[in-house]
Amino acid sequence: MAAYERAQRATECPVKPEWFSLPYDEKTNMSWFHYEYACQFYSQIEDSRSKTVRRWSKRHSDEKIAEFCAYYSKRMQPCIYEIVEGRSATLSCKVGYVRDLCHDNSRQENSELTEAAQQAMSELLDDCNDCPDQCLSEPGAYCGHFDA
Repeated sequence: MAAYERAQRATECPVKPEWFSLPYDEKTNMSWFHYEYACQFYSQIEDSRSKTVRRWSKRHSDEKIAEFCAYYSKRMQPCIYEIVEGRSATLSCKVGYVRDLCHDNSRQENSELTEAAQQAMSELLDDCNDCPDQCLSEPGAYCGHFDA
């Protein structure tokens, strides 16, 4: 998905940028990346063709799904830093992060939500290659997108 299309979807996404930037010093490129990831993950769940994921999402409100995506995105921060800092060449989404928040899920639900998280990350990283902002090249820099 092109950056413009992603931005359009983000305006429709119930994930809120302020969930990632409450104090001024958290208005960083990395925080914005995690916001974008949460929105991408939300879209991945919303557009899923998996019967398991669709059944799971029907049991939760849009806000609860958005909160789950934001939570998961924030939990992925150490994994992202490993990539950014060159300590790892691969990024893998963690099923334990799903399990930690969604105690009533089946194994299948946890597995398929983790796969959706991985797909969302792959799509976002592909989009990031074409983005002029390059958030991950200066993750600690101030990000003006939160002020828009």
